[in-house]
Amino acid sequence: MKRLLCLFVTCLAVLTAEPGYTLTTTLEPVVVTATRTPRAISQLASSVTVITADQIQATGATRLGEVLRDTVGLQIISNGPDGALTTSGIRGSEAAQVLVLLDGVRLNSAQNGQFNLSNLPVALDEIERIEVLRGPSAALYGSNALGGVIQIFTHTPETEPLTRLSWREGRFGSRNLSLSTAQKLDRFRYRLGAGLDRSAGFRENSDLQQHSFDGLVGYDLGGGYDLEVLASYLDKEIGVPGSTTFPSPQARQWDRNSQASLTLTGPVGSFDITARGIYGRQRSEYKNPAGWFPTHDIHILKTLGMEFQAAAQNGPHRLLFGGDIYQDKIDSTTNGNKDQERWSTFGQYEIKAAPRVSLLLGLRYDAYADFDNEASPRAAALFSLSDSTRLRVSVAKAFRAPTLNDRFWPDVGYAVGNPNLVPETAWEYELALDQQLKEMGTLSLALFRRDAADLIEWAQNGSGVWTPSNISDARIWGFEANADLRLNPLFNVGANYTYLHPKNRTSGKFLTGKARHQAHLYLDVGPVKDARLRLDGRYMYYYPETSRKDKSYFVLDAALSRPFGFANGLELEAEVSVKNLFDKKYEENPGYPMPPRQFFVGITTYF
Repeated sequence: MKRLLCLFVTCLAVLTAEPGYTLTTTLEPVVVTATRTPRAISQLASSVTVITADQIQATGATRLGEVLRDTVGLQIISNGPDGALTTSGIRGSEAAQVLVLLDGVRLNSAQNGQFNLSNLPVALDEIERIEVLRGPSAALYGSNALGGVIQIFTHTPETEPLTRLSWREGRFGSRNLSLSTAQKLDRFRYRLGAGLDRSAGFRENSDLQQHSFDGLVGYDLGGGYDLEVLASYLDKEIGVPGSTTFPSPQARQWDRNSQASLTLTGPVGSFDITARGIYGRQRSEYKNPAGWFPTHDIHILKTLGMEFQAAAQNGPHRLLFGGDIYQDKIDSTTNGNKDQERWSTFGQYEIKAAPRVSLLLGLRYDAYADFDNEASPRAAALFSLSDSTRLRVSVAKAFRAPTLNDRFWPDVGYAVGNPNLVPETAWEYELALDQQLKEMGTLSLALFRRDAADLIEWAQNGSGVWTPSNISDARIWGFEANADLRLNPLFNVGANYTYLHPKNRTSGKFLTGKARHQAHLYLDVGPVKDARLRLDGRYMYYYPETSRKDKSYFVLDAALSRPFGFANGLELEAEVSVKNLFDKKYEENPGYPMPPRQFFVGITTYF
């Protein structure tokens, strides 16, 4: 610890070598995810957290999961090493109940319902902001949004050309490189990016080799119309060490994912129209030649989709309507050749009923070819009690459709899928209070309850075979408290706390793996002589679980950065960071240890 403190003192002395200080003004965030149209966060009757590019950079994070960990109500579960399976849960939800979007395009897999946060096909430096919408959002987004939505927005090219080169080196042979260049030329704009991630891993067979490429091409057609193409590709090979109880020292996995979208926006009469075509291909290969059952599985999942929405405002009235149609096809050594089709239509109406009262009504209808259709209503109200105090009330229904794995897992003797499953459903209720403390920041408190029915669980049937069934109901209630405060121009502090009471109403037992108490605290100091210090601490206390050694843990991360400017316009940002500062031994997923203390150094160049 003495060496660690000496290192930080030395780095602080270097990074604060020259004086300088700039006071910046923070503008109110504009949010898209909550209503699918740009709105100031103070006008929303939803619980939303916005993570900016500046906040991402300040944390020194190298993974998307690390960026999201400090968000109130959000629980990140990782299998440990860099690149390992990492998933998210919102207010006690499962990973398949959280919808993840990248610039409006779904990333969740139709095969298992979830998105591995380690497979983000863009570098963190290319992210402009992340919006986390808590609570059921199926009235706008359909399946997988039962717990909430995480939407990632990449940078929009500006007239001033910008090229960004980022490099980080860390313990266990970790290396992160990213390069992007972007510019807007009259009506034409473009952005190109590439990333490389490597790690030797801290466990046996936990190495990582990952490459990503992404691009944006846009053209202003005139008359308010715009055409944009987005594309990305991820190529990843990783060792899969397994759990400490059942290790797999020879298991390997390869992921090759590609995705593209074409979006047209523009006015039609009084409506702003958005039409989008989507193509996705996910190829996953898993090979484990050892063990009792040697495995070599290959899955190829293709998705085609079309989305449409129209939005208009007339005085105090706002109207939104649209729909989508999707087709998924899978060619799998386990699931076989299967396909599924679905379509939906949705509408939302908002009205400013009084100077300080806004009301919202929404409804979505999802139709599936092979199982029950679902209607998802939502109602919400926003009361502006004063210029700085807001009261929010909402109720909504959401659902999650059975996955291809749930329905078509082959009969291998000890496990088999169930084609007769119906969607999971849930009603959620929320009462929230937001308080603006003038220029100091914000305070918020939210009470919530989710009643879920027909939850899909894999369990042994009378013959001892594992199979999924709609066998459980659950009630999860709790509350969130969040504070973001600017004590003075040099000190920003924040804290949040989430309490969960998750119970299976069928068995009467608590849902395991859920964090009962979850708290985060951050301190952001600077700029002091242009240097900036960020400390992030998180505390978790879990409900009892037989396979978990520790019911609670506290982890602290630290990052120190300083920009340097040169006469020729070249700008550098130097960074030193430490993850797991106190070298805590802990697990987010039972049996999968998290990395010990890791040091990172890095430089980001802008030119």
